[in-house]
Formats: sequence, C-alpha cells, structure tokens
Amino acid sequence: MLLTISAQRYIDDATVAAKLDAEDFTVSVSPEFFVVGWGAVRVITDGHHSLAAAKVAGVEPEWITQDARDNDTIAMLDKGLIEDFLLTHRIDSDYYDVATGADL
Repeated sequence: MLLTISAQRYIDDATVAAKLDAEDFTVSVSPEFFVVGWGAVRVITDGHHSLAAAKVAGVEPEWITQDARDNDTIAMLDKGLIEDFLLTHRIDSDYYDVATGADL
C-alpha cells in the first residue's frame, strides 16, 4: 500500500478558499520510495493547500509526480539519500499520513 505523507500541517483558510475558487487541486509529490517501518511512501512536495481544497470540494486531487528536473530535492532520492530528503521536506510537524492524519 502506498502512503502519501507530509510534514506540513499548517493550512491557511484564505489560501484554501482561493484554491477552491480557482479549482486548483494539483498536488506535487515525490516518486514512490521505501522507508523501513512505513513502507512505500511518497511525499507531498507542493500543493498542501490544493489538497485541502480538493477535500473540501469532494474531488480527487490531480497528483503530479515530480522528478529531479521539476524539483532538485528529488535528486537526493535518486542518490538514495532518503533521510536527507525527508529532513529537507519537514516543514512544521512530524510526518503523517495525509489520508488519515495519523502520525508516522
């Protein structure tokens, strides 16, 4: 099972409202990789507010898988530097499963 995870919990309501108005439901994620104890995961790299807007609208977000050309931090995954990648994308919380909100 693939987990979509994030380490950003802060969501600005005004930004979500703007995303709803624009019907911007695009969420960028890393390629899938494996973390011991978590399993197969992908990290939201951009689009937390768009994901929140999609949930409010009751629609499936448009998931865009990035590569190193889109986001240079993906190169860390390509080199097997998973811990460095996870540290880089830690924003304001511990990592959690975005589907359930459960901490990992």
